[in-house]
Amino acid sequence: MPKLKAMLKQPGVLAVGRFSRKGLLDDVYGELSEEDASLAARMCAANAIASGVQGQLLTALSGREEFVDHVGWTMLGDELGMVAIEDMFCLIRLREASLAETVRIMRQAAGVD
Repeated sequence: MPKLKAMLKQPGVLAVGRFSRKGLLDDVYGELSEEDASLAARMCAANAIASGVQGQLLTALSGREEFVDHVGWTMLGDELGMVAIEDMFCLIRLREASLAETVRIMRQAAGVD
């Protein structure tokens, strides 16, 4: 978690954490209550499963393999965004954080780059 925890130093990063595929919260650091962090872990696990199915469907529709081995997803609201790569999540303030830099650092922390 050291690389992921270091993300808290990035502008606009509110919280970072890890979740299991069963939706359990493994670790969290930053500005999230335990209750909200547990909810985020369940949401991240559910979205990881759903995006895996979507990747399979996009592969079938497009005939292109790049969607099968996706490593994460993002969800953006008006002010906040959630980025999930592998088993990690990061909650960001969109006006302060760089989405591209957040994804880059998280991919690096997950070892997928």
